[in-house]
Amino acid sequence: MVIRAENLSYTYSEGGPFERAALNDVSMTIKDGEFVGIIGHTGSGKSTLVQHFNGLLQPVSGRVIVGDIDLSAKKADLKTVRTKVGLVFQYPEHQLFEETVRRDIAFAPVNMGFSPVEVNERVERAARLVGLSEEILDKSPFEISGGQKRRAAIAGVLAMDPEVLVLDEPTAGLDPHGRKEILAGLLKLHRETGITVILVSHGMEDIADTVQRLYVMNMGRIVMEGTPLEVYARYEELEEIGLTAPPVTKLIKRLYGADICTLSQAKEYILGVIGRA
Repeated sequence: MVIRAENLSYTYSEGGPFERAALNDVSMTIKDGEFVGIIGHTGSGKSTLVQHFNGLLQPVSGRVIVGDIDLSAKKADLKTVRTKVGLVFQYPEHQLFEETVRRDIAFAPVNMGFSPVEVNERVERAARLVGLSEEILDKSPFEISGGQKRRAAIAGVLAMDPEVLVLDEPTAGLDPHGRKEILAGLLKLHRETGITVILVSHGMEDIADTVQRLYVMNMGRIVMEGTPLEVYARYEELEEIGLTAPPVTKLIKRLYGADICTLSQAKEYILGVIGRA
């Protein structure tokens, strides 16, 4: 389930008085089993891009290929693509509406026509993957914490058993504890299942210790690509487009001239310096 965008462009309200180019000649490849980050400031085109990955948006020019399906083709099987590429929008807990968390997670499998036994298996597996207990499943989604609501919404997508999970700002609006829970849960999910994860964020610290590879967007274009370490080493260029590298990145660079992007890397580097002294 490789995702390829080839020379992808998209314009909102094309031909109208409020016409706005959101994507401009974007090309990228996301391989099966990767954990990839897409970062950029608000309005850089991140959300528009990922909504092309399951056919919610169709490009003005270029194309998106998911597996062996060209989403721009007239008879593209978008229904299949949307079960294989699960998209979790910003503030997904706003879409919770059932009487219990269990029924909310079960909503998609029920509507996909699975038997009650399989629906229950999918719900329990999805809940386990995001760390929701049996007790939480039987509560109303409106009486659990913000982080638990976010995990319940992610579980609702996982219950469709997608091969790719796309998350658009999954930590937005959460407190530090809630953000840490969500990111740790996503890392655990990726390790346990091998699912392809695409994480959209403008939080530089959130993403530094999470993804394997990064794309940086600015004004509808991809302007950088590489590992977090490779990208964050260019923190002066990042700041020019409105992104701020973690303070520890700049501190270690100024003190030692070394490139790091997380606190754990900084600790390891400093201990190494002390050991050599």
